[in-house]
Amino acid sequence: MLDEKYLKYYDREAISKIWTLAWPVMVGQLLHTMMVIADMWFIAKLGSVEAAAAGTGTSLIGVIHVFPALVASGAIALVARFTGAEDEKNIKAITVNGIFLSIIAGLITMVLSFIFVDQLLWIFGDADKTLLGLAKEYITVALIGVPFFFYNATTRAVVQATGDTKNPVKVFVFANIVNILLDYFFIMVLGKGIGGAAAATVIAEISAFTLMSILVFRNIYKGQIKSLVNSLSINLGMAIRILKIGIFAVLQMITRPFTGLIMFRIVLAQGVAAGAAFGIGGRMFNFVFIFLAGLGTAMSVMVGQSLGKKDYAAVDQLIKQGKALATFNMLIFAIPFYIFPKLLIGAFVQDAEVIQIGAEYLRITYTGVLFVVFPVTYGSAFAGAGDTFPPMLASILGNWGIKIPLAYILTHFFSFSATGVWWAIALSVVMEAIVLTIWFYKGKWKEKKI
Repeated sequence: MLDEKYLKYYDREAISKIWTLAWPVMVGQLLHTMMVIADMWFIAKLGSVEAAAAGTGTSLIGVIHVFPALVASGAIALVARFTGAEDEKNIKAITVNGIFLSIIAGLITMVLSFIFVDQLLWIFGDADKTLLGLAKEYITVALIGVPFFFYNATTRAVVQATGDTKNPVKVFVFANIVNILLDYFFIMVLGKGIGGAAAATVIAEISAFTLMSILVFRNIYKGQIKSLVNSLSINLGMAIRILKIGIFAVLQMITRPFTGLIMFRIVLAQGVAAGAAFGIGGRMFNFVFIFLAGLGTAMSVMVGQSLGKKDYAAVDQLIKQGKALATFNMLIFAIPFYIFPKLLIGAFVQDAEVIQIGAEYLRITYTGVLFVVFPVTYGSAFAGAGDTFPPMLASILGNWGIKIPLAYILTHFFSFSATGVWWAIALSVVMEAIVLTIWFYKGKWKEKKI
């Protein structure tokens, strides 16, 4: 009887379709995670202060890296919808306008960040001066790659929305390999420190920019210069459609890294060891999201295309199977995060205090992250439908309503130290899951017009 119930729930065809789109993204996410881990491994060899500085710098760059969603989120929803409706003209129009918006936004973000870098670092408060100096070195170099990152995020979204998830991954596999090799060369051979790690990332982004340009020309414009030239016009109405979808996505996505900056300030107030543990442990969570990133991309594309065809039964089945796959992923990673977290942290540092704090971070935070199944599956469905308001609302309530105030209260009034921060992060994820689940079952998101 149990087997019959399982087989009834398990839809081989639906999972096969999800997997076809998801696995290339997973491979790309895996290699990106390996690049991030290698980056931190090389930096951690320089010392705990350098590891904490890199974590500080990347947390700030992480906020900046959210802004491409202003364009990419709208592009993926619209292109997926037009792909389902077989509307090539509008796909080309979205591509041109999306690229134009991403370049402008990237340049503005880079310039403003250069100008106000000291003010941005102020958010970390009275952290160790050496640490902040190293963080500034990392950030000022990394900012050079921001316009390329914006462009790459948008073009990848466009190509993936057409159903081609393999070729963008090939591009970023190459870029990540370049990054890792240059990490070794700049840090270990030339001795350029964390500035060398940032330079490696910039060069990798430029290599991806070149290859993504070729891919867009081939996939969207079929390698025809005439087709590209005929599409080169800025349509204000189309640009507004992209931004209307993207604005809520950015507000949702920026909430977590921006509050992450504040959390980093709270963590650094607990000591350099806590900061190093937070930076290293955060990178370990990238492994958890390898499969979830592929699943989320696949679901948003397939939901968008199914809504374009008005196939609502297919949408329901995709979400059902996606939720089952996400749950399985979380149960698998519960094993290392709960049973041997000290080994994971100890692979990067030998500092006993960092290892102890990092192990507590992984165990406690994962308890809340288990509930990310719902934000991933429901959030992907909303993204595919172009309804980006619910994820934004959930993110704001979870991060600003729970994470920040609870972390502050537990560390300042109850002396929980870094442990209070970890519990605050865990409970914020639970709040996001509750909000999105309630909104999902209202069902109105399927009728969203974009």
